Amino acid sequence: MNNKMYTISETEDQYLKAKRSIGIGREMGISMILVSGENSLQLLNRCSVRKIDDKIFSNCYTLFYRKRSIISEVLILRLSLYRFLVITDKFKPVYQLLKKYRRKLECSVSDVSDEYTLFSFHGENSDSFFNNLDYKYIYKTKHQNYIYYQLLCPKCDEDITYRHFINLNFIPLAADAKNNFLYNNNVVLYIDKIPRLYRLSVCNEIYPFANLKVKTKNIKIVKYELESNQLVTNRHKVYSYARKKAGIIHCTYRLPERKYPFIIAFVEQPKVKKVSLIKIGKTDALIRPVVFY
Repeated sequence: MNNKMYTISETEDQYLKAKRSIGIGREMGISMILVSGENSLQLLNRCSVRKIDDKIFSNCYTLFYRKRSIISEVLILRLSLYRFLVITDKFKPVYQLLKKYRRKLECSVSDVSDEYTLFSFHGENSDSFFNNLDYKYIYKTKHQNYIYYQLLCPKCDEDITYRHFINLNFIPLAADAKNNFLYNNNVVLYIDKIPRLYRLSVCNEIYPFANLKVKTKNIKIVKYELESNQLVTNRHKVYSYARKKAGIIHCTYRLPERKYPFIIAFVEQPKVKKVSLIKIGKTDALIRPVVFY
C-alpha cells in the first residue's frame, strides 16, 4: 500500500487532474463492522439519529449516538436483505454500541475490517463512467450534499483493483486531494472535533434528528472566501462589522485555481448575513460568502 507523503503542489496537481477526469482514492483509517440478522435494520435505526434507507444494495451516511452524545459519523452499506456493513473511523465506541443492543434484537455483530477495502471516485467524468455499470458493490454515495461513487471489494483484491483503475488512466488521490473534493462541496469532516457548544446544532443541520430529542440552536454551515492571503485556523472566530462574534471556523482549505483560501464556518442563523471578517490578533481579515450549505 502506498503511504507516500505528498507536497502541496503534488496534492494540487492530483486534484486538478482528477477534477477534469476521474480520481481514485483509498478510504484510509476506517473500520468495518458487519451487522446481520432479521432485526439488523431495527438495530441500526436504534443507534442512528435518523431513519436508515431500507432499499436493497443502497448506502447512506448518518450519525450514531449514545444518550445525548454523538459518537461518530458512519457510512452504512446494505449488502443484502439482512446484512449491513457499518463503516466508521471510531471503531471501539461504535462496536460497543452495536453489541449493547444485539442480544435483545438477536443480531450478529462482527469486526470485518480485514476483509474489505473501500475506494472512492471523484471528478467530472465519474458519473458518466459509473452510472450505467451493473455491479451491485458500486455505490452512488450522497455524503451530506455531495454525490460521488464508491466501490467495495475484498481485501485480497485491493491491489489488483487499484491497478486496474490506474491502468484505465484514473488519477491516484492522496487523502488531502480527496478531501479537497469534499470540502469544495461543503462536506463537514471530523465532526468529533466540533466544539461541544456547536456540535449537536451542526449535526442536526447536517442530518436532521428524528430519534435524538435535544434542543439545538439554528446554526448555518457557510462557505467564505478570504480576500487576502492570511493565516487563518479554527482557533479564530468570525465576526460582524460591529465586531460581535457570529460563529466559529471549522476548517480552511485551498484550491489550486483560486488565489485565496476558503473557510467553512458555523454561524448562528440570525447573524449569517452580517458576518464579514475574522479577527487575527489586531488585524481584520475580510471574508465574503461563497455559497450557503
